[in-house]
Amino acid sequence: MGDLILCGILFLVAVGALFVEPTTREQETEAWRLAGRIYGCWFLGGLVLLPVLGAVRATAVHLTTMIAAPVALFLVLVLLAAW
Repeated sequence: MGDLILCGILFLVAVGALFVEPTTREQETEAWRLAGRIYGCWFLGGLVLLPVLGAVRATAVHLTTMIAAPVALFLVLVLLAAW
Protein backbone atom coordinates (compact mmCIF):
# COMPACT_ATOMS: atom_id res chain seq x y z
CA MET A 1 0.00 0.00 0.00
CA GLY A 2 2.88 2.35 0.77
CA ASP A 3 4.32 1.84 -2.72
CA LEU A 4 1.04 2.87 -4.34
CA ILE A 5 0.73 5.98 -2.21
CA LEU A 6 4.34 6.96 -2.84
CA CYS A 7 4.01 6.47 -6.61
CA GLY A 8 0.87 8.60 -6.66
CA ILE A 9 2.49 11.39 -4.67
CA LEU A 10 5.63 11.32 -6.80
CA PHE A 11 3.53 11.48 -9.94
CA LEU A 12 1.78 14.59 -8.61
CA VAL A 13 5.14 16.14 -7.69
CA ALA A 14 6.55 15.38 -11.14
CA VAL A 15 3.65 17.01 -13.00
CA GLY A 16 3.62 20.01 -10.68
CA ALA A 17 0.24 19.37 -9.08
CA LEU A 18 1.66 19.03 -5.56
CA PHE A 19 3.77 21.47 -3.56
CA VAL A 20 5.05 24.07 -6.06
CA GLU A 21 3.80 24.42 -9.62
CA PRO A 22 6.78 24.77 -11.98
CA THR A 23 6.63 27.91 -14.11
CA THR A 24 9.84 27.49 -16.10
CA ARG A 25 11.37 24.58 -17.98
CA GLU A 26 14.17 24.36 -15.41
CA GLN A 27 11.71 24.09 -12.53
CA GLU A 28 9.75 21.44 -14.40
CA THR A 29 12.93 19.47 -15.07
CA GLU A 30 13.94 19.75 -11.42
CA ALA A 31 10.52 18.47 -10.29
CA TRP A 32 10.89 15.42 -12.56
CA ARG A 33 14.45 14.82 -11.31
CA LEU A 34 13.39 15.09 -7.66
CA ALA A 35 10.54 12.64 -8.19
CA GLY A 36 12.87 10.32 -10.10
CA ARG A 37 15.52 10.37 -7.37
CA ILE A 38 12.99 9.61 -4.64
CA TYR A 39 11.44 6.85 -6.77
CA GLY A 40 14.83 5.31 -7.52
CA CYS A 41 15.96 5.36 -3.89
CA TRP A 42 12.68 3.82 -2.70
CA PHE A 43 12.77 1.19 -5.47
CA LEU A 44 16.38 0.15 -4.90
CA GLY A 45 16.08 0.44 -1.13
CA GLY A 46 13.19 -2.00 -1.13
CA LEU A 47 15.00 -4.38 -3.46
CA VAL A 48 18.03 -4.39 -1.16
CA LEU A 49 16.40 -4.23 2.27
CA LEU A 50 13.50 -6.65 1.88
CA PRO A 51 15.59 -9.70 0.82
CA VAL A 52 18.05 -8.98 3.63
CA LEU A 53 15.13 -9.14 6.05
CA GLY A 54 14.04 -12.43 4.49
CA ALA A 55 10.83 -11.05 3.02
CA VAL A 56 10.95 -12.71 -0.40
CA ARG A 57 7.22 -12.36 -0.99
CA ALA A 58 7.26 -8.68 -0.03
CA THR A 59 10.20 -8.17 -2.42
CA ALA A 60 8.19 -9.60 -5.30
CA VAL A 61 5.18 -7.44 -4.40
CA HIS A 62 7.40 -4.36 -4.09
CA LEU A 63 8.99 -5.00 -7.48
CA THR A 64 5.63 -5.57 -9.18
CA THR A 65 3.98 -2.56 -7.58
CA MET A 66 6.83 -0.17 -8.28
CA ILE A 67 6.83 -1.15 -11.95
CA ALA A 68 3.06 -1.42 -12.48
CA ALA A 69 1.92 1.70 -10.57
CA PRO A 70 3.69 4.32 -12.74
CA VAL A 71 2.56 2.53 -15.90
CA ALA A 72 -1.04 2.47 -14.67
CA LEU A 73 -0.93 6.15 -13.69
CA PHE A 74 0.44 7.08 -17.09
CA LEU A 75 -2.21 5.05 -18.90
CA VAL A 76 -4.99 6.62 -16.84
CA LEU A 77 -3.63 10.07 -17.67
CA VAL A 78 -3.39 9.29 -21.39
CA LEU A 79 -6.82 7.67 -21.52
CA LEU A 80 -8.43 10.61 -19.70
CA ALA A 81 -6.78 13.05 -22.09
CA ALA A 82 -7.95 11.05 -25.10
CA TRP A 83 -11.50 10.69 -23.80
